[in-house]
Amino acid sequence: MIRKLIIMTFVFLGAVPVFPHTTQLPTGQPHPALHLMNDSEFATFLNRLDMDILHSQVQLKKIHVKSLSLGIQEREELDRSYNRCLQSLDNIREEIQKLSQKQTLKLDLFLLLDLNELSRTLDALDQGLVNPAAVGGNSGAQKSLVFAREVLGIDVTLATDIFIFQHHFLAFAGVIDATLDQADHDAPEPLTQK
Repeated sequence: MIRKLIIMTFVFLGAVPVFPHTTQLPTGQPHPALHLMNDSEFATFLNRLDMDILHSQVQLKKIHVKSLSLGIQEREELDRSYNRCLQSLDNIREEIQKLSQKQTLKLDLFLLLDLNELSRTLDALDQGLVNPAAVGGNSGAQKSLVFAREVLGIDVTLATDIFIFQHHFLAFAGVIDATLDQADHDAPEPLTQK
C-alpha cells in the first residue's frame, strides 16, 4: 500500500506542471515534461537500466523464499510471484539488448510492458511477504519483513527508471504521430475524374 502511494506520488508529480501558467501548451508541441532522449542519452539510459536490472536480479536471488515457514498454499503463491519477478527481469534484459541494437516504437512498447509487468509482480511478491497470516512465528515474520524491504527497495529503484522511460516512450510516440500526420498533410491530393 505504501509502495503504491510512493509510486503514484512520483507519477503525479511528474504530470503536474511546475508553474501554473505552463498549463496552456502551444498547439503542435509535445508536453514539456516529456523528454525524447537522443541516441547517446538513450544508450546511456539503457546501460543504466541494464545495470539496475542486473543488480535487482542479484538482490532478488539473495531472497530465499523457501527459508520461510509457510503453509503449502502460501508457499506456492509466493514461489509463483518470485519466479514471475525473475522471469520479468530476464525479459527486460532481453528487450534492452534488442533496443541497444535498434530503437523502434514496437521494441520500446515491449520494454515498457515488461517494466510494468515487473512492477506488478514485485507488488504481488511484496504483498505475499508482508502477509502476517502466511508466516509462522516471530522470527519467520521478521525474516519475511526483511525480504519485503528488499523487494520494496528494488521496486523503488526501478520506479524512477520506469517513470523516465514512460516519458521517453510518450515523446517518441508523439514524434512518430506528428511525422505521420505531416506526411498525410503533405501527400498530394488524389486526382478526381471529370
